[in-house]
Amino acid sequence: MFEQRWQRSCRWLLAMVASIGTGVSWPGPTHADVIVSDPSVRLFDPEFDQAGERFTWVAQDGRVFIGYVDRATGNFVPPNGAAVLVAEGALTVPNEVGNGPEWVFTSSEPQIVYTAANAAGGRTVARARKQGEVWISEVLPFGNNRFAPIGSLDRGDPSPRISYLQRTTEQATTDILTKWRNLDDAGSEQQVPGADVQGLRWVEGRRAMVYSAVVQGVRQAFLYDIDTQKLEQLTFDAGPKESVFMWQAPEFDNEYIFFALINESSLGIYRQVNGAWSKIYALKPPSKGRFIQSPEFFKHNGKSYLFMVTSDSPLSTNKDLPSDIWLAGIDPNAPDFRQCSDASEKVRKDPEVFITDLGPFLYYAAKPEGGAFPVIYRCDTGLGPRQ
Repeated sequence: MFEQRWQRSCRWLLAMVASIGTGVSWPGPTHADVIVSDPSVRLFDPEFDQAGERFTWVAQDGRVFIGYVDRATGNFVPPNGAAVLVAEGALTVPNEVGNGPEWVFTSSEPQIVYTAANAAGGRTVARARKQGEVWISEVLPFGNNRFAPIGSLDRGDPSPRISYLQRTTEQATTDILTKWRNLDDAGSEQQVPGADVQGLRWVEGRRAMVYSAVVQGVRQAFLYDIDTQKLEQLTFDAGPKESVFMWQAPEFDNEYIFFALINESSLGIYRQVNGAWSKIYALKPPSKGRFIQSPEFFKHNGKSYLFMVTSDSPLSTNKDLPSDIWLAGIDPNAPDFRQCSDASEKVRKDPEVFITDLGPFLYYAAKPEGGAFPVIYRCDTGLGPRQ
């Protein structure tokens, strides 16, 4: 026990010294992370609906559930996540498809889109929606040979959209196309332009998407307006770009800015300066891990924060090397890095955010000591309640 406390203290001291040398504030983790899911259940890849105080996920038998989050504590209710059954026959994560169920916000009740097995044993895009007090699931028209849907997240949207992947044939060696459509109009399907499109995300408040695509052998960030069909290349600087997210930043009077993962090891923050997109900040947390995985953002109390996994492997599929959960502010004049996860060594994956009455918590998957499979932990960001 003494040796563990000594190692933890040394780690904290070294990180603080590094932070002082770079002008970075880092309070460090303050307490142990908490398991919030039932250790006997393979609950993986929960996707949160903040306003609904709930999450959706797919069980290993293909059933799609909704679970709830206790805003007062951040705990899952019930711990097994199986509060409401919304669909069956979904493909599982990560064995059969790379992404689980996702929310898509509409002018009424949010819906859930997911990948299901079709009658021929292939993949198809499906959805679950609430009618009265009952959830109804259905395969989307012309959804065959399409998978991994991502929904737009603008509440009250009368024309919600989804993107998804499509193989040109069922052969594993064939090309994979990225496409989008209005949720309720199969005839609106269009291919997303660009070479080897990856990591598509919808832009909040706009009928537009950001993603990375290859230009002259280098992966760069792009913005595509689906109504005007205008494609704009956002980055031209060195280093491959991935994991592009765009949002309205409170720090910059709600201007649209974006970040991109560069060289799998730092996050570039880009803002329009004199009409041109320019990198205003390149952030990298003072973590043990050299690489960054699964970065995303959230907004809290008038500020933007990025959260991520840090590891000595660039691959999010790595199951051997320990990793940590970090978050960072985006103001280059006031760097703010925080390690959310505790000092224990775990292989942590796929962080997501939910803002409780106590403040933002990050939720991630990791295998507990002696456990047979990963469960969901939560860690406190230390940012405090909404003000």
